[in-house]
Amino acid sequence: MPGSEKRKTPRSKARAERDLSQGVIVVFSGGPVDIMNPKEVLDRMDQLIRDVNSDPFVAANTGGKGLTFRLLSDFEQPSNHIHQAFWAAVFKKLKSLKPSPLILVGHSNGGAALMDLARLLEKQDIVVDFAITADSVFTIIDNGDPNKVPSNVLVNLNPYTIPTDEFWILPFPIGRPSQRASDGSLDGILNVGLPFGEPGAIAHRDGFYDLAGGDQSVDGAYAFPEMMLDTILAALRGATKDEIFQLAQADLQILANDVRIPISLTTTGFSTTLIPAGSRSRATTPSRVRPMAQSQLRKLNPVLKNLERQRQLAFKGR
Repeated sequence: MPGSEKRKTPRSKARAERDLSQGVIVVFSGGPVDIMNPKEVLDRMDQLIRDVNSDPFVAANTGGKGLTFRLLSDFEQPSNHIHQAFWAAVFKKLKSLKPSPLILVGHSNGGAALMDLARLLEKQDIVVDFAITADSVFTIIDNGDPNKVPSNVLVNLNPYTIPTDEFWILPFPIGRPSQRASDGSLDGILNVGLPFGEPGAIAHRDGFYDLAGGDQSVDGAYAFPEMMLDTILAALRGATKDEIFQLAQADLQILANDVRIPISLTTTGFSTTLIPAGSRSRATTPSRVRPMAQSQLRKLNPVLKNLERQRQLAFKGR
């Protein structure tokens, strides 16, 4: 698959100058501890931040500095991304910074951490301009349902894994569709259902990894469209939610074609399934996970299951 074609997906046109000097981007990883995440996922999270800040529009509107992403100590944040366990520390920092715009991205437990953070920011009248919650999974210290989106999150792109027959080869906690906490609507929310024909833990990984481009070739080209980067840049340029969702749909159609799966999209007044080009039914490709990452995911699976049991017991006691 020619990598150059993957980079031709349309991005939102550049708008007039927009002050991004007070902008912040936070990317939350999941897992009980950061080292248990697949290395390629963590590397892609860090690269996503670098790619956002190297975009000419972002650089020009931040005086060349890019969005702020270093918020915590080196111990708490040794890399560009932040482990989900430190979301409360991130809240304290953002409370004083009053960021605008604010971009939040989270995968797995990191998606739940994102919503936990957003609920506290709502009480401080701090807006989340754009949030990507990739296959959100509960954590022990949640302050609410990770799939109930507070009103201060203006736009939420919510990819989640849909189990297939292959899921049960290596079952794993996975996400689900989101809705507004206030009224159950999908206003400003695009739910993206991904029926990857892979073991559950691997599909969970790809709920973030493939939407950030997937594997990278030696010449730097990604296997799939960089949907996360494309939509983040569109939001920073001032695109409307409909424009962001249309851009996501264009990228996801290419992903559906390449991975040979039907991808479901649902938002207010709109629901469709992106069928792979030339196909009327679901077909899948072999897993693309590296042996090291699969070993890590096998170790993580029982840990996350135990965390989920503890969380359910904690919520029953409230």
